[in-house]
Amino acid sequence: MGVDNGLSEREVEILLLVATGASNKEIATRLVISPNTVKVHLRNIFTKIEVSSRTEATLFAIRTGLIQPDRAIPLISGDGNVETPLVAAGDTRSTWWRLPIMIAAIAILALAAYLIFRPTTIPPDQTGLTAANLPGRWHTLKEMPESSSGMAAVSYEGRIFVIGGTRGGSVSGSVSAYDSGSDSWSENAAKPTPVEASGAVLIGEKIYMPGGQAQNRVPTAVLEIYDPRTDRWETAAPMPKALSRFALAALEGTLFVFGGWDGSDFSDAVYQYDASEDTWHEREPMPSTRADSAAAVLGTKIILTGGVNANGLLKDTLAFFPQREVDGENAWEERADLPASRSGFSLTELAGSLYLAGGLADSTDDAEALLRYDDTEDRWEVLEPPPHLIGVMPGMAAQGNFVHIFGGVADDQPQSSHLAYQAIYTVLIPAISR
Repeated sequence: MGVDNGLSEREVEILLLVATGASNKEIATRLVISPNTVKVHLRNIFTKIEVSSRTEATLFAIRTGLIQPDRAIPLISGDGNVETPLVAAGDTRSTWWRLPIMIAAIAILALAAYLIFRPTTIPPDQTGLTAANLPGRWHTLKEMPESSSGMAAVSYEGRIFVIGGTRGGSVSGSVSAYDSGSDSWSENAAKPTPVEASGAVLIGEKIYMPGGQAQNRVPTAVLEIYDPRTDRWETAAPMPKALSRFALAALEGTLFVFGGWDGSDFSDAVYQYDASEDTWHEREPMPSTRADSAAAVLGTKIILTGGVNANGLLKDTLAFFPQREVDGENAWEERADLPASRSGFSLTELAGSLYLAGGLADSTDDAEALLRYDDTEDRWEVLEPPPHLIGVMPGMAAQGNFVHIFGGVADDQPQSSHLAYQAIYTVLIPAISR
């Protein structure tokens, strides 16, 4: 069985189980697959049918006739978790009492659908993130402690850590932590080696930050690791080559560095770091050299896009599949180009989509555009523009339903701005008990 949105038979099977209120663990047990595989399938399902929650997926299943309402109405608790379904598939008990409850539940789901798809803003449940800040999806939040660019940003446990970059005119090792609950900043232990034009990723519960360039703009190979729980830094095995301005991503506990600048030339090298063994390996190189690009993980692949090399600004998008190289296949695939050539931007993943902000382009309009990459349709979409130009080399991280964007250089001036784009709206449906 298939549907117009391109769901496979397995995905339809999982969607039907979701609609009956089954948890990921229950689905995994029923289908004899791992819970992690269920998560991957759900991410693909949500992307294909363009929803962001189990409630919306259930509405889709009802709307498209995949399942009848009396077999699909799950209870949603106050924290958004799916509880015991109101009517489970195969329930043969007396049904006279179900009709009024079903009618009420369907009314609630209809109201939820209206709230989800109506164009007005639903204020999020985070202090500092209110619809009063700006109309539409954009919100202005507490500015950074000082004007900054070329920083790395990583989200961890309700905070976003903004590390390094150029601050106050000099390369810094500062670690500023933004707390979304209180809309406030705090300062943490500084990175031992101040750098800009680096990157950072979360592996486990530690933040890994390789390379970058120091005050003299000379690239470094140092790899330093920050533990946000203890507020301490440690040094690990250095990169095989000193690099800055590279793209960085982490997949399944492994860190990947793509291209960059070695101080005299653009690189096409791909380096892999195994955190469990503290070792580096060189992988299949990129099809072309580039720096000032960005990368992010989608499923089992890493999407790499844009940048610059000796030929100028780039607009191509590539998909890198690490396992394919292991299997003796070509690890690279071409994907849809950016709407315009662009470099020096930031890229982050949220709910199965990629969001791109800031950077340098051939025109101000192109550089100003906030983009979303839809992996299912392989296309870049231009979203609602920000309230002001974000600039080159901003910091960027996703948290909750929001994409946060920090600083950057705009009109030759470093910025301290902090914007949040509400990518997802969440509607909480009260539980119904019988």
